[in-house]
Amino acid sequence: MSRVHDALRRLDHPGGLPLSTAGLDAEHWLVAFMEDLLAQFRGSGEISFEGVQRLLQQHEQAFLEELETARRMYRTYPHLFQQNPQQRDASRAAQA
Repeated sequence: MSRVHDALRRLDHPGGLPLSTAGLDAEHWLVAFMEDLLAQFRGSGEISFEGVQRLLQQHEQAFLEELETARRMYRTYPHLFQQNPQQRDASRAAQA
C-alpha cells in the first residue's frame, strides 16, 4: 500500500481531517477535485496515476469552460462587474 492510499484512507475515515481545514475556500477547485478523488477511491479502493490525471483533466476542462463563460459575460456586461456602486450608477446615468 502506498503513502497516497494511506493518506486517502485517513481523509476518508470518519472523523478524519476535513478537506476544508487545508485553509482553502469551499469553492476552491482543489476541494472539489479532492472530493471527486475520494469518491473514486471509495468506489474501487484503488487509485492510479492515470485515473488522477484523467480526473484532473476533467476539472481543467470544466474550469476552462467556466472561464470562457465569465470572459464573455465580462465583455458583454462590463457595467455589472464594476466594484464601486457609484461607478455603476454613473455608467447607467451616462447611458440614459
